[in-house]
Amino acid sequence: MKNANTFMDKILLHLGKSNDSEIVTASLAAFKLIFIPIATMSDKKTSKKQKEYAIKRDFITECVALAGYLGITKAIKNNLTGPICAKYYKEKAKTLIENNKLNINYDDYNSLLNVDPKTIKKSIKEKSLNQNEKSYLDSLESIAKRFSLQNPKDLYLNTKKTISHVCVCLLALTIIPMITNKIIEIYSRKKPIEEDTNNKFRQKNYTTIKPMSITHFANNIKTGGLNVFNR
Repeated sequence: MKNANTFMDKILLHLGKSNDSEIVTASLAAFKLIFIPIATMSDKKTSKKQKEYAIKRDFITECVALAGYLGITKAIKNNLTGPICAKYYKEKAKTLIENNKLNINYDDYNSLLNVDPKTIKKSIKEKSLNQNEKSYLDSLESIAKRFSLQNPKDLYLNTKKTISHVCVCLLALTIIPMITNKIIEIYSRKKPIEEDTNNKFRQKNYTTIKPMSITHFANNIKTGGLNVFNR
């Protein structure tokens, strides 16, 4: 029973650290990718062409959404979270100086001003930290506590989640619809135009006839070769 509780605690802790917006939205996109086309195909009130277009659009939209949520959002988080955290500490250091709560000559000021983004990123992976990194983060956490600032680990997780929310909103409202429309536009251009082969055959082998002029009509009567129409 104890082992089961420990296992559940680990799962809940992991989910608590990883509950970013793109995980939920990507799961929803994957669900829609499968079940929306199925629901569209079972709709008896729409025509075949309407179903084909709806299925094509849904499929492209959800594929783009999956790529955006799991790819673009992840890349932005990995590259921006650390620098934003470092900027947070730098701005707080300047504010403490302006409010005369921190001396510019103190080591605390230099520590806040020269925060290493890569080390902050590692704060959520305690097992991967070496001794120097652990000491650095402990020192930074102590400074943050003394001046009522967010500690490195909480700051990194909160910033990562905020970036996740912003990216998901921007992707859903702008990027995904724009890319989907562009793909459909390109696909429509490349799609061959269907031709009526029977009609084309008729046009090729059909000779247009014209009414005979009055003069030609009179001449045909004289020669006995009456043709009502002249080819």
